[in-house]
Amino acid sequence: MKNRFALALGTAVIMGLGSASAADLPRKAPIAAPIMAPVYNWTGVYVGVHAGWGWSDADAFTTFTPSPAAFGVGWTPFGYSHDADGFMAGGQIGFNYQIANWVVGLEADLSWADINGGVTVAPLVTFAGVPVAGTLHSSAYDMNWFGTVRGRLGFAANNLLVYVTGGLAFADVDYATVSVFPAGTWAGTASETNAGWTLGGGFEWGLTPNWSVKAEYLYYDLGDTTVVGLNAAAGPAFTTVTSIDNDGHIVRIGVNYRFGWGGPVVARY
Repeated sequence: MKNRFALALGTAVIMGLGSASAADLPRKAPIAAPIMAPVYNWTGVYVGVHAGWGWSDADAFTTFTPSPAAFGVGWTPFGYSHDADGFMAGGQIGFNYQIANWVVGLEADLSWADINGGVTVAPLVTFAGVPVAGTLHSSAYDMNWFGTVRGRLGFAANNLLVYVTGGLAFADVDYATVSVFPAGTWAGTASETNAGWTLGGGFEWGLTPNWSVKAEYLYYDLGDTTVVGLNAAAGPAFTTVTSIDNDGHIVRIGVNYRFGWGGPVVARY
């Protein structure tokens, strides 16, 4: 009986000491839950306004019919740079969809434009290489409005979106040429809505969940336009023919209001 009591007492003492030793051991800190931080969400339909500056240094070339040699005393065809610049302003509407950090979208815009300019080449040179005093060629250019429909692909770092863009471009442009020779004056005009392509890029900065500002650059090419200059006395067989390359550049800034969907994206760190 005494032996059993002593054995039970010893076992209890050993177990108590073991528990006390375990209580004194350092314990691991609990694993912290991942931090959930809201990230700017670019998804949604947006509308906005913009303003900017456009310029062109397009190439132009003038020749003569029925042939340069047969036009009057014979005149040498010539090329020149057709300079124009001016202000533009308008509005845009678009849609973004964000997938992780990537943003895809579509945007359409339309701008009133006052991009105009002209150039004068003088004197003109005969086929024999002789410049003739009093002769000249003047060309004028005036863009009235400009629009695009473009895709956008961007990379978002929270509320900063950097993107490339490209697609359809179109514009209404007026042209006029006047050529003065000893035999008279040849004049022509053309008014066209030209279509072509545009390519560029920019960045957009989110100010609030719905408001953002942007800056972008676009290069555009609207194809070629031909302006035929006529003189009533000479008849339609004798004309000046000027081909103008309609390409140029645009820089602009804008403000967008986005009707966002679903609140901010949540990122894990």
